[in-house]
Amino acid sequence: MMRVSRPRPVELLAPAAGLNEACAAVDAGADAVYMGGPAFGARSRAGNSMADVEKAVKYAHLYHAKCYLTLNTLIYENEMEQAVRIARQAYDAGVDALIVQDMGLLEAGLPPIELHASTQCHIVTPEKALFLEKAGFRRLVLGRELSLREIKEIASCVRAEIETFVHGALCVSYSGRCYMSCHMNGRSGNRGECAQSCRLPYRLENAAGKVLQQDRYLLSMKDFHAYARLEELIEAGVCSFKIEGRLKDAVYVKNITAYYRKKIDALQKKGLVCPTSKGRIYTDMRPDAEKTYHREYTDFNLDGKRADWAVFGTPKATGERIGRLEAVKEYTPGRYSGLCIEVKTDQATTVFESGDGLCYYDTEGILQGGNIEKALRQASSWLLYLQGPGRASMLPPLGCLLYRNRNAAFEKAWGTASVVRKIPVRIVVDTDRLKVCVSWDECPSETVRGTLECAIDPTRVQEARDAGNADAMLLRQLEKLGGTAYVAGELRCEGKRKIFVPASVLNECRRRLVEGLDEIGEKSYTRRPVEPIRPTAHPYPGLQHGFLDYTANVANHWAANFYKRHGATQIQPAFEVRTVQERREKGQLLMVCKHCIRYQLGQCLRQKPTPDYAGDLYLCYGENKFALHFDCANCRMEVRSGEV
Repeated sequence: MMRVSRPRPVELLAPAAGLNEACAAVDAGADAVYMGGPAFGARSRAGNSMADVEKAVKYAHLYHAKCYLTLNTLIYENEMEQAVRIARQAYDAGVDALIVQDMGLLEAGLPPIELHASTQCHIVTPEKALFLEKAGFRRLVLGRELSLREIKEIASCVRAEIETFVHGALCVSYSGRCYMSCHMNGRSGNRGECAQSCRLPYRLENAAGKVLQQDRYLLSMKDFHAYARLEELIEAGVCSFKIEGRLKDAVYVKNITAYYRKKIDALQKKGLVCPTSKGRIYTDMRPDAEKTYHREYTDFNLDGKRADWAVFGTPKATGERIGRLEAVKEYTPGRYSGLCIEVKTDQATTVFESGDGLCYYDTEGILQGGNIEKALRQASSWLLYLQGPGRASMLPPLGCLLYRNRNAAFEKAWGTASVVRKIPVRIVVDTDRLKVCVSWDECPSETVRGTLECAIDPTRVQEARDAGNADAMLLRQLEKLGGTAYVAGELRCEGKRKIFVPASVLNECRRRLVEGLDEIGEKSYTRRPVEPIRPTAHPYPGLQHGFLDYTANVANHWAANFYKRHGATQIQPAFEVRTVQERREKGQLLMVCKHCIRYQLGQCLRQKPTPDYAGDLYLCYGENKFALHFDCANCRMEVRSGEV
């Protein structure tokens, strides 16, 4: 394995539904946060006022962390003025970069702000990456479905920064190329309104109409978890690790951010990475990605090899594995009550309490479960009373694996735990010169190095009666930095005099020094300089006779002008701006997936599938019918509308 020759700046990028989550992410160790503004973020339910965005920016910048604004939906013709206004407000608020999908924004008069190409831009080839870099993007957020080899190939071809997701929910479709939700009910992921069609139960039929799978979640992916692969991603050229979850609460954000912070700090100690923000994290909590909301985990396609990436039995969170079912103690048929099970846990330290969520796969392979109403510890097992299912087929089979998908004690602890971020400073008291000096103990920015001094009023100074404890008493008062962004990393006295200074004098001195540190920190933070976006005309990759189809997501005339200047002569409008009738037409490409239903079911065409699976296959949900096309040459699956 190739080794990193020198430490590289690596950013941990955390999601924020709102101001509270943004501050929680920074406290837990995020080097940057991304959040939505008043509109046009790819999570429409996670919008924020510009006042809250500005507060998040100021809090992040205190630790030299960054704040990015998601402006990454398609912009309709009558919305561009508002979108540009939000971009300018974000620039004025100090936002470090805009995350963008719609190329029309580049034509509409953006301020000189850094641009990041959203994963919705479908960046999966070196050619597309080079195109966007030349168009003015400083960072590229690559598609989740790429392998390490593909990531490395792209990173080696561009000078732009490379960002990849490392944790959270996976889209089954290539990002920016999913139109299934919009086809079914008009709610588009490209507009931040995805109805999660991939999490629905589908019926799988063959061309003869035979039902092969009934009410299975055939498009529902596991959650991404690349914790063990960070070093390889760094070696591949990634500089920003992104956590998915802009709809998650502060408990989730704190836990998962602290979890990855711990890993990145370990890589820093190995000399592989260097920090991009400042401050140390102080908490008594131990982060654990197993104990917070998640489906089953996968590192997806990083190895470039197929595996079981989906879970057909449920689209919901399963949580941590906690043990096996030993016995069902009692059960009242026909109603939801009275289920008591005996559980033997994998870990002797596992503890249950009321409010925990317990789940399992029933005899039909469907996830079942309920909340624990009472938990009793036994000698070598637990008795758990929970709201049980009403049909015998839904009972947990003896010996089955049990999972806890809600850990009430863990969530409560993280909700109330102190998780603080402090910037270490050095405090030195010169007892001869009667000065208190404060300097940065560590900081990635050279612009903030130096020393602040505060003179001690000599008329308030006395010779210490207890010379042996004089220095300790001075330092004890000065180190009280709770409630500020700082912590005393080093404390010492210099000088021969042993003095006594009233607490009120030392408190005032400490207050003035903290104000000075805040002022220096605020002034020392500057956004990276950015040249104004200039029109470019390099050819768009992959154009066939100047034709650009609807997967380019052109929803306004500004975007059309952008692509015309880059070689397009015939442009299909975006799927989202079509009429309902046009969106419901048969034969349209709605998804391109790395996930393959045939493979997952053991029916790969390269491995001699059974006759029922050998021909055309269809997904059915209600009145909707979708044709599956298996592109074996490129090892991917396509989902099209209607029978074709």
